[in-house]
Amino acid sequence: MQKYFAWIESLKDVGEILLYSSSICGDQGAIRRSYHLTPQFDAPNSMRTIVYALGFDPEWLERYDSSDFRLSDPIPERTMRHGAMLTWKDAREVAPNLPENEAYFAAMDEAGLIHGFGVPLFGPNGRDAYAAFDFGIPVDDVPDQNLGTVRAVSQVAHQRVCVLLDATNTVPQLSEREREVLQWVARGKSITSIAAILEISGDTVKTYTKRIYAKLGASDRVGAIVTALKLGLLRI
Repeated sequence: MQKYFAWIESLKDVGEILLYSSSICGDQGAIRRSYHLTPQFDAPNSMRTIVYALGFDPEWLERYDSSDFRLSDPIPERTMRHGAMLTWKDAREVAPNLPENEAYFAAMDEAGLIHGFGVPLFGPNGRDAYAAFDFGIPVDDVPDQNLGTVRAVSQVAHQRVCVLLDATNTVPQLSEREREVLQWVARGKSITSIAAILEISGDTVKTYTKRIYAKLGASDRVGAIVTALKLGLLRI
């Protein structure tokens, strides 16, 4: 496991950290995984939380980007309050559920999201995060070694993300148009959709996106959004 940690510590890009740590979790058998980075002093299911997810149905992810639906998800907050790994099943029972919580759990059942679990990730200066994993089988049937690797790698990856964010001192200057494009990128819009919204060509949007990534020192959408939030360039 030390080789995983050493490589994560060597990475200098948030996007690369998330891709690498997620690939390790996939190798351990996690068919779904997500990382929820919440701005300080905000709720873990707020719309300002950046969610990096793999393995989930695109329709579910699109629905989760809806403010009403995401706010009805009590699992991240209950997991953080619990302070340790909490299965999705147990999360349903640790506190009374409001009608919107029950509706959210029913939607999870319909989507086949049954056997997963959440873990709290702790970082410096109160910069904590939430991660979720689903092996497609009951947690009790997952080998302890696989669970331990997934949890440990996720914790180290989160701490590395925090270190990189804290090391970012200069605020790059974005043009008004670049800020507009960044805002729509953060909302999950595609290149084609952004082009239609701003009434510009797709190639122009791609150019703006490349400039934004370069200015923020990011290699992908998630890294750019996380850095922009840290620097106060983005409000969601």
